[in-house]
Amino acid sequence: MSQAKFSRSDRWIILLFGLTYMFNYIDRTIVSVLAEAIRNDLRLSDLELGLLGGLAFSLFYAVMGVPIARLAERRSRVKIIAVVTALWSLMTMLSGAAGNFWHLLLCRMGVGVGEAGFTPALVSYVSDRFSAARAAAAYSLIALGTMAGGATAAIVGGWIAANYGWRVAFVAVGLPGLLLAALIWFTIPEPERTGQAADQSPPPFMAVVRHLLRSPAFMLLTAGSASVNVVGFGLTLFLIPLLVRVHGFDLQQAGLAFAICFSLGSALGTLTGGLTAARLGERDVRWFAWAPALLLCVGLPAYLAAIYQEDWRVLLGLMFVASFTLVAFLPTIMTTTQRLVESRMRASTAALHTFGVIALGLGTGVTLLGYLSDRFAAAHYGPDYESCLQVAADAQSAACTAASAAGLQQGMFAVGAFLLLSIMLFALAGRTLRRELKDR
Repeated sequence: MSQAKFSRSDRWIILLFGLTYMFNYIDRTIVSVLAEAIRNDLRLSDLELGLLGGLAFSLFYAVMGVPIARLAERRSRVKIIAVVTALWSLMTMLSGAAGNFWHLLLCRMGVGVGEAGFTPALVSYVSDRFSAARAAAAYSLIALGTMAGGATAAIVGGWIAANYGWRVAFVAVGLPGLLLAALIWFTIPEPERTGQAADQSPPPFMAVVRHLLRSPAFMLLTAGSASVNVVGFGLTLFLIPLLVRVHGFDLQQAGLAFAICFSLGSALGTLTGGLTAARLGERDVRWFAWAPALLLCVGLPAYLAAIYQEDWRVLLGLMFVASFTLVAFLPTIMTTTQRLVESRMRASTAALHTFGVIALGLGTGVTLLGYLSDRFAAAHYGPDYESCLQVAADAQSAACTAASAAGLQQGMFAVGAFLLLSIMLFALAGRTLRRELKDR
């Protein structure tokens, strides 16, 4: 069977997991779509937005991913995916009832706990369900759901927030996940684990950790992906606020622009990257690391140039290019790390890879961007900047509004340095990847 052909049952699995991944991403990123509305309603700073959209979610997502992944080494991955899908959907709906920053913070932590179990179990499932030749293509197709989720969250979430308020938006996007959880539970079969006897126990967790610490390819690919995601997650959370503050967009306009330049660019990049990497990797596995490094050499200047564009059309065009390059090979990198370990290490390996990417990229990176934005804004406005944020948005001074816009631009420009770091890390990973895969 050629790589592009999937059976009917394969297509159903890809479709259902793709939809689940879509709502996984919607529920993860809806807070970024609603960020300006939440910020104005609850009178928050960019640092607090960074905590809501980054650290609160990522801390529990990263930490809980490991024990749930260990469970996935022993128990049904399908059942785990169904349960965690229901959990994060309920916590998203509860976010709509949050009365203050701390209530919303707790709900976001709950979403992180639920979503923590999804990716490790999914990656392990895909690696056992599909052949090695088709796993990268299958996962890239499933991962398109994240890009569709970004567009849906931006367009639908922005429209609901503009017409019915941000609280209703949380409830509306959380509800479909409960139906998806039921469909997964009842319609998707659990595959046999490949490479080991079915009754063989998985190795101890520390054995997995020691194995991965001795793998330069795993460490470099994980660090490179994390560095890319410092910028990628920063765009997810702060691109809409940038359009609102600098270019005067309303939430509906900003949501549509986000869907076109970021979500569409990311979707095309994911699809193109997965299929391209599968072909290049058949010739030389080092392309799994070299391809993202080369593509980011295009993405870095596009990203930096976009931030200070006065014409929003040029900004969106450049951000489309940057978004395409940032995510093009990330799903392929995830499946590549799976090839570095045996079958019953796969869920734990995916969890540890995700831990590194989320802890640095989403947790530390987005929080750092929020902190830098506030500090740069305060430098523009003066020591009373935090006080000006406590005034209703329509009553804030022009100086306060201009400072928040300038601070965000400077913060986004500063974190662009992480893309340069990721280029170097991916280039180094290519030097060791072929030898490590040949040894397996």
